[in-house]
Parts: sequence; C-alpha cells; structure tokens
Amino acid sequence: MTKRGLEVLEAGLLTTVQDLGRPGWGALGIPAAGALDDEALRLANALVGNPAGAAGLEITLLGPTLRARGNVAIAVVGGEFGPTPDRVLSLADGESVALRARDPSRGAARAVVAVAGGVDVPVLLGSRSTCVVARFGGLHGWPLRRGDELPVGAAVGVPGADTAAAALEPLPWSGEVTLRTVPGPQEHLFGAPALEAFFGSAFRLLPESNRIGLRLSGPAIRGDAAEVRELPSEGTALGSVQITADGQPIVLLNERPTTGGYPKIATVIAADLGLLVRARPGAAIRFARVTVEEARRLMAAREERIGRIAAGRGSP
Repeated sequence: MTKRGLEVLEAGLLTTVQDLGRPGWGALGIPAAGALDDEALRLANALVGNPAGAAGLEITLLGPTLRARGNVAIAVVGGEFGPTPDRVLSLADGESVALRARDPSRGAARAVVAVAGGVDVPVLLGSRSTCVVARFGGLHGWPLRRGDELPVGAAVGVPGADTAAAALEPLPWSGEVTLRTVPGPQEHLFGAPALEAFFGSAFRLLPESNRIGLRLSGPAIRGDAAEVRELPSEGTALGSVQITADGQPIVLLNERPTTGGYPKIATVIAADLGLLVRARPGAAIRFARVTVEEARRLMAAREERIGRIAAGRGSP
C-alpha cells in the first residue's frame, strides 16, 4: 500500500507547516509560531475530520502545487486558492493540484490547507509548526521547497463537502480593513493629537511584512519622547501595535520577539487578527476602539461559530 503523503512540485512563495503553535516557551525566548490565521486552520481541519490543532500548510500570496501519494483529502480555507476553496478536495494517488490564487490582484493574501490525517512531521517542543525566524520545526525548519515530501497521518474523521465560507468574515472588496483594538499598555504616552491620527487615519500594509509583524505606513504617530526613551523591555502580546522610532505602527504576530521596548499604543483583538493576516500588501488598514468586554463578546461569538461547524462535521 502506498504511504500517504504530499509531494511538493512547486513550493509557492512562502508555504510552511503550521499547527496552533507552541505557546509557553516565551521565557526562553522561543516564539510561539503557529498558523497566523488560527480560525482558518481550525475550520479547515473540521472540514477534513481532523482535530482542531492538526498540522496543515499555511500559504502566502502564491500557493504550492502538490501531488498526492496515496489517496489524500485536503481543504483550503481563508482565501480563494486552488479549484475548490472552502470545500473538501479528494486527490487520488498521483493526482496533483495547483493551489494558485483565483485572482492574484485581489482577495486574501493567506490561506490554510488542511490534510485529512494532518501533516505528520516531527513534534518539537509540543508543536509541528515551522518557526521561520528561528529555522526550526515543521519540515527541516524552513519553508517548503520543490521536491519535499510531506508525510500524512492516518485519518481520524470523515471528510465532508460542506462549505466553511460563511463562518469566516470575508475581506471587504474595497481593500480597506478596520481592526478593532483595546488600549495598549503605553497608550497613556500618546497625547490627543497622536491618538486622533492613529484612530482617524488609514495606514497602508507594506510588502516588507512577515510572520514577525505586519508593517504599516501612514502619518507619524508621536509619543512622549522622554518617556519612550526610558521604557524598559517587556513581554510582547499577539496583536500588539507597537510604534517604532519613526512613528510607524507594526502589528506583532506569531514569530514576534518575546520581549521588546517600543511603546504599544493598542492591541488588535483576537477576533480580528484573521482579517488582518488575510489582507494583501497595499491594503488600507484602519483602527477602531472597543472595550475589553466587547472584545470578549466578539471572541466568544467567534468560538461559538467554530465549535458549531466542528460539531457539525464530527471533528474530534
């Protein structure tokens, strides 16, 4: 019997093995890594009958071309990549699929590919995720390359043909994304003019962004210079919006440094991080305020949607 797996015929721009990451190692300076769009990963896994945290592939802008070894079922969620986004695609032994963006000029920048049985690379510090910045985990510690062979585990659930599209908030076709935030720990260092500029302006998402953080360009946001110079280094949180020395925001992501000294004006709420990482370079990004209570309510609603789909698919 042919051992199940996926052969990489073309690697795409940045394709990595990711699961839900390895939290808890920050004290040793180890980033959590994991899928930038955890919601898409969990929904894709639900479609193919996997546990929520099974390892899949994260694709960016230009997806890979894969060939099945044995019969393999996959599902792409998060962006319109490949022939059947948001649905299960069954590949027979030897069959290949190109996971290209349907419209390279618009739509989501990233998506997640779940494979029935999960991508079965070694577990390192509790996770199969690739940490690109530190070059470990995943398959040999780096993004996929042509000729790589991805082993696939034994399927534990029954893949279906249901659509998951309705559970993900779609990107606005206008190209402008509004991210809801709660106050950051150094919001008090920014006066009224700086806060008005931050919440009243559109920032452009730069192509220099990566899995460490998404860089934005717009009006300079200036804090209290004397206070900022004296800030000690402190732990960083997922979604923190730090303001660099030139007054530009960076939204910190899964491979961020575990500590940092830039002032953090706000934190993007967890329920909106998927929208952010699906936005394409050049997109207009705006920020809006919400209360901590509202952020919790939105997160609870997101979790309820994911749980409902997972239960409907019978995923463990």
